[in-house]
Amino acid sequence: MTLALMKHDAVDILTRQHAQIRRGFYRAALPGPGRRRAFERLMRLLAVHEAAEEAHVHPVARRVLASGAALAARRRQEEKEAKKLLVALLHTGPDGKGYLRRLGEARRAVLAHAAREEREEFAALRRAVSGRRLRLLGAEVRLTQAYAPTRPHRWVNNEVANKLAAPLLGPFDRARDMLQHAVHRT
Repeated sequence: MTLALMKHDAVDILTRQHAQIRRGFYRAALPGPGRRRAFERLMRLLAVHEAAEEAHVHPVARRVLASGAALAARRRQEEKEAKKLLVALLHTGPDGKGYLRRLGEARRAVLAHAAREEREEFAALRRAVSGRRLRLLGAEVRLTQAYAPTRPHRWVNNEVANKLAAPLLGPFDRARDMLQHAVHRT
């Protein structure tokens, strides 16, 4: 494993991404020509972020924390509900009717979920898991995010589904993103 992958632990990486997600929701709401690009970046960040959490972080929490099974189940349920909102938002798109309303609904659900993750799950992991293991988990998070799907998929919401779907949906989503980006540039 390279030093660059070991530099930050999973909690650092995911907490930093929560801040990027908060800013992303703000940018995706701004009117103007940059809205579509901000929306696409936000959707991609949310998809790869959740894929890594579901595939690696929640399973570790489930195994090592005293109330880990219940905690991980609550986070997965929140993610499942948020994905429904994100799929609807994706279908509406930044130019669609009701976009700002749907964006607001998704924002509230996602940010409440992120706050609970940081307060409950991440804080407990920081206390229960060694720094070395958290850095290894960070490397797993980064690797998963490199090939994860770039769009929310409603039925991909647990460890097994994420690990099985990533090699198929990741390349498919990335090809679709490139095609969509080319269409919107012309």
